[in-house]
Amino acid sequence: MQINTTRFGTIEVKDDSVIQMREGMLGIEHCSQYVLLEDRPSAVFKWMQALEDPAVAFMVINPNDFFPDYEVELTDEQAKALSLDDPSESVMFTTITVDRDEGKVTTNLAGPIIVNLKTLQARQIIVQNEHYCTKHTVGEKTQAQTSRELAKAA
Repeated sequence: MQINTTRFGTIEVKDDSVIQMREGMLGIEHCSQYVLLEDRPSAVFKWMQALEDPAVAFMVINPNDFFPDYEVELTDEQAKALSLDDPSESVMFTTITVDRDEGKVTTNLAGPIIVNLKTLQARQIIVQNEHYCTKHTVGEKTQAQTSRELAKAA
């Protein structure tokens, strides 16, 4: 199918690549279908583009690329809602915010998005851990890599 987007123009999307988020994202509940876009397969920064709203797209990362010790334990209820029997059959993303004035890149470790790789069902969960916040600075040692990736993604 073809979708029109504000950021990427008209793009072709395979029906079997659509991520279903029944509950939507916090603050974007009106969008429940997304597609993951990347400029190349190994890109660290990716985009989640909403199918229902051409203007809704946000940058995401796999937080373990920047925070190797980051772990989220799903409750039984959360795993059931995702039809997830095995955590290895999922991938996790966190949203990115870029503050161009301060030159700061942050990610939301308190609200990761979990995607079941088999069914493409997804859900944003709220992590109850005082060490994770909504604007966690992406590590300084990756700042050069971050800048290069952001330049390519923009």
